[in-house]
Amino acid sequence: MKVKALRGVCIGVEKHLKKDDIAEDLEAALVTFLVSIGAVEKIPEAPIVAEPELKLDAGKSGKKEK
Repeated sequence: MKVKALRGVCIGVEKHLKKDDIAEDLEAALVTFLVSIGAVEKIPEAPIVAEPELKLDAGKSGKKEK
């Protein structure tokens, strides 16, 4: 999980975050604890959005003939 430090905090043996530092790949239990004590906030990951494919049919127009 990706988090941003709201204040200085220890995240492991000789691993520290200063205010506004970003950390990745932290264990879920550690992130839950750090969020609960107000030391970090989760950074939501942007979902991967696939671009829709454009299908153009040759010979067809947008209007129906009567």
